[in-house]
Amino acid sequence: MRKKTWLFWAAAATVVAIGGTFTYASIAKIHTKIHTKITISAASVQAAKGMELRFSQPVRSVRWTYNGQHHRTSLPTPQTTVWLNANLPQNAKVTFSVDAATGRFGNSLAKPAAFSEVTPAPLYVMTNPGIYQYNVPVSGPFTLKFSAPVANRAAVAQDISFQPPVPGKLVWTSGSLASFVPSNPIPPTQPELMTIRGGLKGPQGSSGQYLSADVKRPFITASDQLIVVKESKPETLTLYKNGKAVFKTLANTGIPGAATPKGHFYIRSMALYANMRGTEPNGQPYYSPHVPWVMGLFGNIAIHGYIRSSYGFPQSVGCVELPVKQARILYHMVKVGTPVDIQS
Repeated sequence: MRKKTWLFWAAAATVVAIGGTFTYASIAKIHTKIHTKITISAASVQAAKGMELRFSQPVRSVRWTYNGQHHRTSLPTPQTTVWLNANLPQNAKVTFSVDAATGRFGNSLAKPAAFSEVTPAPLYVMTNPGIYQYNVPVSGPFTLKFSAPVANRAAVAQDISFQPPVPGKLVWTSGSLASFVPSNPIPPTQPELMTIRGGLKGPQGSSGQYLSADVKRPFITASDQLIVVKESKPETLTLYKNGKAVFKTLANTGIPGAATPKGHFYIRSMALYANMRGTEPNGQPYYSPHVPWVMGLFGNIAIHGYIRSSYGFPQSVGCVELPVKQARILYHMVKVGTPVDIQS
C-alpha cells in the first residue's frame, strides 16, 4: 500500500512540476476519485438506439450483456451518459446487465447491475388521404399526424414517396404534424400510392419508436367529371366535365322491389364485361352472361350496357342500364374514381 501511495504522489508531483496549475487540494480530489467506486444512477431504453445509462462519474468503457451476448463499449472521451447500441424490440420488456465499467482514473463499477425496462410502443401515423380514399384534392395538402413528436423531422421528407412521382415539400406545423404540399396540381382522377418508409431508416419518435412497417396509402385524386343519373321520366344519364354536359343518354334504373340506390357514389371498378347473377324481386334467380362495359359502383350495383327494346324507365334489378353503344362511349370517357350522383 505504501508503494502505491508513493507512486501516486510522485505522479502528482510530476504534474505540478510540468503544468504548475494543480494544487495539493486538487490532487487530493483526484486521489479521492481514483478510490471512489462508480455507480449507475439511471437507465432507460429506446428501440432505435439501445440502452441509455447514467453513471455517477465519467466512464471510458463499459462491459455489458444482452440476449446472452457479451459486449464492450469504449468511449474516446469519458462520459457520464453512455448509450449501449442495440436493436431492441418495440413495446417489449428488455433485460440487460452491466458487468463492469472503468472510469477516467481507472476506478471501477461498485458492483454489476441488472435492468429490466420496457421499450415504447411503435410509432404510428394517421394520414389524410386515408386508405383507398376518393376525391382527394389535386393540390393537397396531404397530412401526416404521428403518435409522438418526431425526432428526425429534417429527414422525413426523404421517407415519403409517391407512385407516380409527385414533387413537393414537407411542411411541419408541430413536432408530430406535417403536411406534404405538391409543387404542381396532380392530374384529376389519377390513382396514386403514397408510401411512408417504416423501420429504423424511417421516421423516429422522440423516445426512439418507429413505424413497424411501410405505411401505404393508395388514393385517387378528385375528378373534373361528374355522372348524374336522373330517375325522372325519361330516365337519363349525363356526364359533366368541369360543369359542362359532354355526354347524355337514356338510361334504365331498378324496378320496384329492386330499386337503384340514390346518393353519391364513385366508379370503383371497370370491366369490359361481367357475368351477372342475382334474384328477381319475385324470387326467381337470373343469370346474364357477358354483360358489356361494366362500371362498378358498389356491391352488385353498376352502370353497364344491356340490350333492351327501349330505354328511359325502370327495367333493371338495381343497376343503371344503358344502350350498349352508349355504354361503350361512356366507358372510354371515364375512369375509376369518377363520381356518380343518382337522383330522383
